[in-house]
Amino acid sequence: MKKLNKYQKLILLIAFIIFLLINSFPPWRAVANPPEYTVTQSIGYAPFFNPPNSPLGFESYVIINYGRLFLEWAGLVVLTGAAILFTGKK
Repeated sequence: MKKLNKYQKLILLIAFIIFLLINSFPPWRAVANPPEYTVTQSIGYAPFFNPPNSPLGFESYVIINYGRLFLEWAGLVVLTGAAILFTGKK
């Protein structure tokens, strides 16, 4: 494997910073479990250590929307890999 050039190193640094930001402000979902059914609602992004309040009422809670978070990770990996391959050509 060849060594990374300066542009590829810069791309990896930027991707790492974006990864930290994605994980610092994850997507959240509100969940309520009344009898016989479950209600979920996407409530946007908020800091990891300060989750948002649930708009679904007192008996609800918030969780990280892992499906959306994993899609963001996958998109970042694909874009980073494509950028590294693109800048590797002379």
